Amino acid sequence: MRGDSHAPPLRQAVVVCGGKGTRLAPILGDLPKALAPVAGRPLLAHLLEDLWSAGVSEVLLLAGVGGDRLRDAAGELAPPSLDVRTHIEARPLGTAGALHAVSGALAPRFLFVLGDLYTALDWPLLARVAQDHGGLGTLLVHRSSHPSDSDLVALDDRDRLVGWLGRGEGGRTTAALPAAALTNAGVGVLSRRLLCYIPTDRPSDLFGEVIPRRVDARDAIFGYRSCEYVKDMGTPKRLAEVDGAVRSGRARRRAEAVLLDRDGVLVEEAGPVISPDRLRLIPGAAQALARLNRASVRLALVTNQAAVARGLCDRSAVDAVHARLVELLAEAGARLDSLHVCPHHPETHHAEGVAPLRGPCLCRKPSTGLLEEALGALGVPPWRAMVVGDSTADLQAAANAGLASAGLATGHGCADGRHPARPVWRFSDLAAAADWICG
Repeated sequence: MRGDSHAPPLRQAVVVCGGKGTRLAPILGDLPKALAPVAGRPLLAHLLEDLWSAGVSEVLLLAGVGGDRLRDAAGELAPPSLDVRTHIEARPLGTAGALHAVSGALAPRFLFVLGDLYTALDWPLLARVAQDHGGLGTLLVHRSSHPSDSDLVALDDRDRLVGWLGRGEGGRTTAALPAAALTNAGVGVLSRRLLCYIPTDRPSDLFGEVIPRRVDARDAIFGYRSCEYVKDMGTPKRLAEVDGAVRSGRARRRAEAVLLDRDGVLVEEAGPVISPDRLRLIPGAAQALARLNRASVRLALVTNQAAVARGLCDRSAVDAVHARLVELLAEAGARLDSLHVCPHHPETHHAEGVAPLRGPCLCRKPSTGLLEEALGALGVPPWRAMVVGDSTADLQAAANAGLASAGLATGHGCADGRHPARPVWRFSDLAAAADWICG
């Protein structure tokens, strides 16, 4: 897995709980949003226990309206060995101003999370990725379920933030944002050095002003592309969605859908597999799929099969190979929910092959057509889907579609160098990936 450097976990987390929760007033009354009930327990209780389980030993609650109630509740909800301190602002300072107000208590690097979010994250992995990145911070970004009222961001090939379009802005900032733009989730790891850019003479917002300006200035701020469960509860509808996801267990799965490459992920990489007798499953792959099936993770195969365009076989041969694949998976109690094949090849200068299939298409990875087709078939939102592959074409397709990706050491091992994209996570094989996805 990425970040296996055995780096020490971050010990401090800052939770900003200053919002009034106006839209939730019909449900909560004057109760702070961080105390909204989720699966029968306050949201803050879930967060404090998760942070403590991840190795955090100190939490700073930055509170505004209802701060006294938050402080009293935190004392009752926090695990006994977790040091929770509440700072109540005398006047609204904004998320950035609230940070500056406690600058003397901040560690050099700290976890940051907005207090109206339900999160089910691998916090230690986020911390290790942020350590690898360095710079002023690393923000968790994902495909949002409500991009129209979210901050949209763009990353370069090194996961550095190069564009930021704040909610309500009419123009773009430093980069043209892609159609599958990612959104800022309100979670990350920040450096205390960021505080020198926070104005002290007025309230200021971290994501509405301070960080976008540092992105414009080309400062080193990075994105951690994730499909883990992070959702704000700012409206009654979203609160109900979160409550349902937590009660059903969906929130604890790190993905609801996995889009899998075939060769090098499920099937041994041994040249074009153009007949069923050439098909060999990678040891443990079928069992990994069975585990994902049991966890109710939806699975789609997304595979480039240029052998059809090259004239090495026809589509019926590919279908026969996949029929055999389905049989072998069933013997291990595993299944795929859908299969998606690109039969094209982009090269047109060779005389051999099937002329109508030789040329550019929208489905061949790293294009996104196969992924979009698979997401539509599975009925899973993009923000909860990830791509698992062994080649940079798989990773680049995921990046182009705004999806998280996991790279495996099997097959090509993501070392072919044909595309610049890198995996968000790295695993030894599909079995290790399945373990992580299932939590």
